[in-house]
Amino acid sequence: MAGCSDKLPTTVKQVAATKGLIAFWDFENTEDHVWQSYYDETIIKRSFPIYLRQIGDNNRYGVGDWPYIDENSKLKIDNTGPFGKSVRFNQGYIYGEIPREEFNETLLDLKGTKPFTMIAWVKFSGNRHMVAGIWDEGGWDRYAGRRQAALFAGLFNQKGVIAHVSSTGAASFPQSDIDGSQYARLRAIDGKAFENEEWVSIAMTYDPENKLVSAYLNGTLTPYSIADPVTQDVMQNKTIPMANPFKFGTPIFSPTSFQLKYNGYDYRNSPIKEHWLWVDLENDNIQYRQVGKQSDEKFRVTFDIFRRQTSILDEPVISDVSDGKLLYLALKNHIQVGDIINTTLEKLNGDVWEKVGLEIEKEVQMGAPFTFGRALGLDEDGLDHGSVNIFIDGVAIFNRVLSSAELKELSFKENR
Repeated sequence: MAGCSDKLPTTVKQVAATKGLIAFWDFENTEDHVWQSYYDETIIKRSFPIYLRQIGDNNRYGVGDWPYIDENSKLKIDNTGPFGKSVRFNQGYIYGEIPREEFNETLLDLKGTKPFTMIAWVKFSGNRHMVAGIWDEGGWDRYAGRRQAALFAGLFNQKGVIAHVSSTGAASFPQSDIDGSQYARLRAIDGKAFENEEWVSIAMTYDPENKLVSAYLNGTLTPYSIADPVTQDVMQNKTIPMANPFKFGTPIFSPTSFQLKYNGYDYRNSPIKEHWLWVDLENDNIQYRQVGKQSDEKFRVTFDIFRRQTSILDEPVISDVSDGKLLYLALKNHIQVGDIINTTLEKLNGDVWEKVGLEIEKEVQMGAPFTFGRALGLDEDGLDHGSVNIFIDGVAIFNRVLSSAELKELSFKENR
């Protein structure tokens, strides 16, 4: 538990001593007036800094030089939480950020099939949205966004813990055109609501071995089922699926390895509900997948990557595909931020290949920062978006799936 001293509260030392700790911020541990994290030296060798930010201001600030003193933006501290010093975050007026360059490709980069647990000790005073995580919502474009994983409370007309994950980074079901299809929809929703003005421990776990995302309130998972309208529109499920725990069988988005779903086809009257590619720019390949019943229809994909309107592939991919087919990319140049992916889906009609749905263009982007109290990518919504007056007393991330017993012990509810 690097960085701990004997003078710290017992609660802080208990979290910091828990095996597999990637980072734990108690908003007391500072270096040069910037909040730093405790960590397990057996798995990671460094701390991660949190800076204070405001939407519209490109500067990052430490605790001592935050310049805003208006009521919405000023730095407020609450000493009633389990660790003794919580910070008020408020929409886009004051939020926390770990810059992407500080954690890219480290254990804090929650992506792929790496198991993790995230816990936050919070008290809400207003409307609820994001608490902590990597979640750039991208302005609601079907293929924009850099979502990975984040803890929420209050979405989907709920007042409980929500564990949000994404494989696309953008819309979960871009093929749908109903209201809400512009959003990410893959989430675990805990079945127990909690009130404002109450200190709670909220947590999420990602278990890739069992393909589950789970949400916990004070260490307890309350099972829950709910029909999501967008998911239902596409998948036409005959039974309501579980929302907690939530079945999640694909890896988590990263900027170089992600799911790219086609759209614009008639999924409602087709046995195939989804056509998508797993785009792996780290290993220079793509894999075509289908979701739904088997079909005798024949499909092919085209795929290319452009830089300044010139292809960077030796040859564009044009290939017949069936579910699971892997295709390799022959690149003339390494992938760069700003490159444009272009792909289409086609179906054989007699002897003619006809385009199915819409041509897709997606820009290769840098990964998103890790933020506290505010999801990014919504600057057009201004300052008044996100969690209102949320006090965060601590956030901890582990490189393993903590048990319910461990989460209950770390909730510190019995001692309060």
